[in-house]
Amino acid sequence: MSQHKPTTPLTLYHYQSCPFCALTRNAMNYLNVQVEQRDILQNSAYRSELINGGGKPQVPCLRIEEDGQVSWLYESKDIIRYLGHRAAEDRKIA
Repeated sequence: MSQHKPTTPLTLYHYQSCPFCALTRNAMNYLNVQVEQRDILQNSAYRSELINGGGKPQVPCLRIEEDGQVSWLYESKDIIRYLGHRAAEDRKIA
């Protein structure tokens, strides 16, 4: 099995019919934040990645890679708050 390397430092593990995932995806669009999306129901390898990395199959879950470290953030409100802070920081830099 090949390793999937994220194209961005952020990866959202989700599935389409999850209302909390939809809320998170809508926030990503509104904030215009680039996040790779991995549907765990469409691809069982993504579900395995989520469980192996984050410790549980709960969605939404945001995989964050910064400075060579990986962290896993659960709960839609926490993910949206994180993305909002990140978008604000990106606007300051630009």
